[in-house]
Amino acid sequence: MKSNFGKTVFAVLSLAFASLVNATVDESHDFAMEAAIPFVEQGFIVREDYWNGEVKSGQKLMIRHQLFKGNEYAFWLGTSQEGVSLDMKVFDEKNQPVQISAKADKYFMSVRVNPPKTGTYRIVFELKSKTEPSVLWALAYGYR
Repeated sequence: MKSNFGKTVFAVLSLAFASLVNATVDESHDFAMEAAIPFVEQGFIVREDYWNGEVKSGQKLMIRHQLFKGNEYAFWLGTSQEGVSLDMKVFDEKNQPVQISAKADKYFMSVRVNPPKTGTYRIVFELKSKTEPSVLWALAYGYR
């Protein structure tokens, strides 16, 4: 009779590692939500949906998102890793920046946008780590 002990240990360690990685991605979302607090106090409604993942340090990412004239939007980018610089900008279809303001902190960044017209906008962001080859991130948003 063959022992399954090695396979069982491997499966348990794999699950433990996966939980650890997910916790870190969840922590990135927690930091994005921390950036949202002052906006919520100003009447912004946080959307439940958000984006997250892992990216090579210094690689730019882009998300296309529909924004509506008459609403003000805020985007919150968070990471749970130390020593990461964050950059985020929002562009219209003519590649013109449309953000009103941007503010960065140790683990998160926020950008406010008042779209001049309804359309699809591009949120472009980059996370650069001083020590790690890749960075975990989460991007959330709200409106008022």
